[in-house]
Amino acid sequence: MKGSPFNYLIILLVAAQLINISCSSDDNSIEVAQGSFERTIDPKLVGTWSGTVEESSGTANATFTLQMNGDILAETDSQILCPFQGVWWVANGQLTASGEDECDGRGVDIRGNTTSSTRISGSWTAGSENSGTFSLTKQ
Repeated sequence: MKGSPFNYLIILLVAAQLINISCSSDDNSIEVAQGSFERTIDPKLVGTWSGTVEESSGTANATFTLQMNGDILAETDSQILCPFQGVWWVANGQLTASGEDECDGRGVDIRGNTTSSTRISGSWTAGSENSGTFSLTKQ
């Protein structure tokens, strides 16, 4: 029986996977490859963004500066929300930033959409006791 090159390729791929499974260091488990999300700096997001940050005590004016080297600086006019410095990237279509605030070194995480090159909105958390949302427009 004659097969097509495509059929031979499928057989080769299945055989390679079976060899990979049978040669694992632990014969009682099968390793599943984790999805990887490439972290990138999206040039269209580099620049100064202004808008508002909301949290339980109210709304503050905010400015986020996203740099091409992956650094971020976020500042507000709030007496409660401390300036934040860290790193930013885009993975799987989502803006992510992580770092520490300048007041007491509390960890800050930011998650936002990247569907627009002129508007970003999302959520943020600072430590375990503070969180909120933000909405920014590129300047």
